[in-house]
Amino acid sequence: MADNQNPVVDRRLGAEIDDDLPLPPPDHVAATIPPFYLYGERECGDHRHDTSTSTSNTNSNSDNHEAVAWQTACTNCHARATLNQIHDLPCGDRICRECLLVKVLSVKLHIEANHKKIKEARAKMRAIDLCFVRRPGGAMTPARKRMLCLRHSRLRASVLCLAGLACCGRDMGLHRFLPCLGPDKARELWLALKWVTSIPSEQRACGWPDCGAYVPSCCSYALPGDWARRWHCVTCQGNSIDCARNLTTAQTRFPFLPKGQPALTPAR
Repeated sequence: MADNQNPVVDRRLGAEIDDDLPLPPPDHVAATIPPFYLYGERECGDHRHDTSTSTSNTNSNSDNHEAVAWQTACTNCHARATLNQIHDLPCGDRICRECLLVKVLSVKLHIEANHKKIKEARAKMRAIDLCFVRRPGGAMTPARKRMLCLRHSRLRASVLCLAGLACCGRDMGLHRFLPCLGPDKARELWLALKWVTSIPSEQRACGWPDCGAYVPSCCSYALPGDWARRWHCVTCQGNSIDCARNLTTAQTRFPFLPKGQPALTPAR
């Protein structure tokens, strides 16, 4: 039987699959799913740090001159922390792990409060993307191309702010810090990042009644002989399959699927 912490990897290694367990996703899908079970505070470190004398402090142990601990202040809470607990943001801010966890939590809260505006902005971005597909660059005037690129950039910045993914007006790049989080928080952030960047037509919710978590399109696949695509849920490890049914009511919790969105049904 597969290990509960990492069932996908264990089953891929050739372990016998119990008849009651869901089928593992194919390798190309499993490869897109981060190893959440490995993540945690112990993975903090190996980040870019500014160790200049103006922002760092060196403490030496008089009994052991080799024991040197570099510290710097968190831009957010101003507490001093060792460098392996500091996370550099593109805007120049440096935050400790506790403040990082607060920012990760705020992403969920921002999406809950602004999901409608985020979807509207994503729809506008999708419309601009289609303009470039339907009208190649050669058929578009340089002025219009610049205008569409600028509009797309502003919409993307708006989405980042609405989702709580920006700091000082710049993308925080929180995906870089997934290993620093615990398994559950890392998975929630990964799903939120996938939701923000996906188009509404590709969004699905797990078909199992006791789950209903978001399933990103990168976790969908088709097996030989299947009449519909399968979707692997990283939250419950179960599988769902496309069916000839749409949601009869809007889903009012993450992933906030609208009425009429294609639904999934449980599958092995």
